[in-house]
Amino acid sequence: MAVLPLGASHEELRLTVSSAEMVLPSLGQGEEVFIACEISSLPTHNCNVVFRKSQTKHELTGQISFQANRPLVTADLVLDYSIFEKFKEICLKGEPVRPITLYLKIGKSREIQNGEIIIPEKNFTLNVFDLSWRLPLF
Repeated sequence: MAVLPLGASHEELRLTVSSAEMVLPSLGQGEEVFIACEISSLPTHNCNVVFRKSQTKHELTGQISFQANRPLVTADLVLDYSIFEKFKEICLKGEPVRPITLYLKIGKSREIQNGEIIIPEKNFTLNVFDLSWRLPLF
C-alpha cells in the first residue's frame, strides 16, 4: 500500500485499527481514546494514536511522529468535543465485523517519496490536518 496523494500540499495515510481503549490519564485530565493500529504503507511498524477532546475546533488536528531507531509511530490528535464523542461512541459499540479504518490527511514531506514513507536516520514529525474513518456495517 502507498500513501495517497490528495493534492498539491496533502497526502492520505491509511491506518487499520487493531484495538481501542478508553483511558483516564489522571483525575485532572479528560478521558482519551487510545488506538493501536497498523499503517498500510509501513507494515513493519506499530502505530499508537491518542485522541483527546477539546472544547474548540482546531485548524491543526495533530501530529504523527516517526522514530528512526524503532519501528514505532505515535500520533497525538485533538478533536473538537462533538467529533470526539462520536468517535468514542463508535469505539464503545464493540468490535465491528471488520476493522475500522482511519484516514489521516497529512502534509506533504520529503520523507514521502513516490507514495512510500522513507524513514531517514533521524526522527521526524508530520502535521495532521484532517481525519476521516470507515466503519464496516456488515
